[in-house]
Amino acid sequence: MADLDPTRRLCTLFAEALELDHVTPDTDFFLAGGHSLSALALAVSAEKSFGVRVRVRDVFEAATPELLAARLAELSPDAAGTAAPVQRPAAAPPDAPMPDSSLPGTPVADGTRWLWLERQRAEGDFGAYTVPCLLHGEGLVDPDRLAAALAALAQRHPALRTRFVEARGEPRAVLTDDEPPFEVVDLGARQLSEARFDALVDDRIAVPFDPATGPLIRATLFLRTGERWSLLLLADHLVCDGRSLEILARQLVTAYADPSSSGVLRRGDAVPQGPSAVRPRDPEAALAHWRGVLLPPPAPLPLPVRGPRTEPAGATTAIAAQEIGPDVLRRLTHLGRQHHAGPFAPLTAAVARTLAGLTGSTDICLGTPVDHRALLGAEDAVGFHVATVPLRLDVRDGMSAADLVRHVARRTMDAVDHSEVAFDTLVAALDPPRSPGRPPFFDVWVALYPHIDTGPRPPDGITLSGGPTPLRVGMFELSFQFVEHADGMRLVLQYDTRRYAPDTAERMVQRLVDEVARLLRDPAEPVPEAEPAQQTFSGFQFDA
Repeated sequence: MADLDPTRRLCTLFAEALELDHVTPDTDFFLAGGHSLSALALAVSAEKSFGVRVRVRDVFEAATPELLAARLAELSPDAAGTAAPVQRPAAAPPDAPMPDSSLPGTPVADGTRWLWLERQRAEGDFGAYTVPCLLHGEGLVDPDRLAAALAALAQRHPALRTRFVEARGEPRAVLTDDEPPFEVVDLGARQLSEARFDALVDDRIAVPFDPATGPLIRATLFLRTGERWSLLLLADHLVCDGRSLEILARQLVTAYADPSSSGVLRRGDAVPQGPSAVRPRDPEAALAHWRGVLLPPPAPLPLPVRGPRTEPAGATTAIAAQEIGPDVLRRLTHLGRQHHAGPFAPLTAAVARTLAGLTGSTDICLGTPVDHRALLGAEDAVGFHVATVPLRLDVRDGMSAADLVRHVARRTMDAVDHSEVAFDTLVAALDPPRSPGRPPFFDVWVALYPHIDTGPRPPDGITLSGGPTPLRVGMFELSFQFVEHADGMRLVLQYDTRRYAPDTAERMVQRLVDEVARLLRDPAEPVPEAEPAQQTFSGFQFDA
């Protein structure tokens, strides 16, 4: 792209990040469907193209190709030329010790290490570390062909053939030749109720994985009547995150249609190496940012729990749920775009207002995941490639909806920009108070799960649609999960049953629904009848 002027080069990069055919110099990235994670992808690609440091906040504040081109010109006099790309550090710094060949396997990334250590600290049921996905299929399915397609994906993605052993108190990744277990349950002509079918699904979700033995992924094909069937994919969180589910579904459909396709490797082909760990380019600057945001540490929220938080959260959970209709979701998306964000920002603003109203606190800190695939240059990698980040929000009395959503959007952008600091590194450096019943910094988790839809069914092929399904155990006492589906969105509050009564959880959900309505009333801005058609985001947010 060296022959293009900066604005035209950025038009091309905007279009790629937005998955659009083209954009114009005055196209607003967020009004065209962008959000924090696609802004990260744009920032990474612009950084590579222009050779200067580009942050998500730069995209947030200069949201059109012409505005971003002007900002890049201010960042460096060479920005409009062909400066050498910024070099990201290797997975290990130059002074890192030589690997110990006497130890089994290979070291793991910082995020995986943190997750593994948290698992060691947990007691009892490890089902909270299962990532479940229920997909409904269309097309006449051949179970053997589908099992072979899943086995081909295990060859393509080393994470699906990895187990984790302990050596000198640290996790090590060991690559195996294991194929994913594939179960076929023929329900025949039995007319199962949805409750009975859900029970069959729950029975399989309840069986935890053992990271030391593997395999850490398994599948169950439920054959129903006619061409109706469902596929349950289960994986351990150490090898799978939310975005991995969409990648697996899409590539499974491709592999089923054409096992020799270039997007899927056959057994015996060369196996690509997994992506390296993300390491901060300026760790001191990143830690300085987090010190400014998180010190002094936020106090535990005085939530309406039944007793003291003395035990780990999430050992037994239940859910309270409420549907959010397509019109409300469309209006929330429009509100987010007005403030340079996706629907995550207004939804999180509603959660923050709900918690502020319940507790009387204006200092609300939430946990959320950020997808690092753009930073890794591995958009289609299956594995655990997310980082946990705190979102510390100031929810002041009398704050307008516009001000609050804009505040959440800015905090989200800053968190994404500094998410290269692994959460365990952040905890070790800032050393917040720890208690057995609370994660460091936050009490409440919030996440957005996009709807999975692999698109039109190819000839003699299949198509899949669906998404994550709630667990009966969790890692947090309260987890607000927004699950998109074909007809809107489902709000799922997963709550610790030892800490919250069912009617308390139901009231929290209703209060959140009321706060969503309040956001949409204030300010009462006109909403267009229909937004321009955009490709639905299929990335993280199960994993901002």
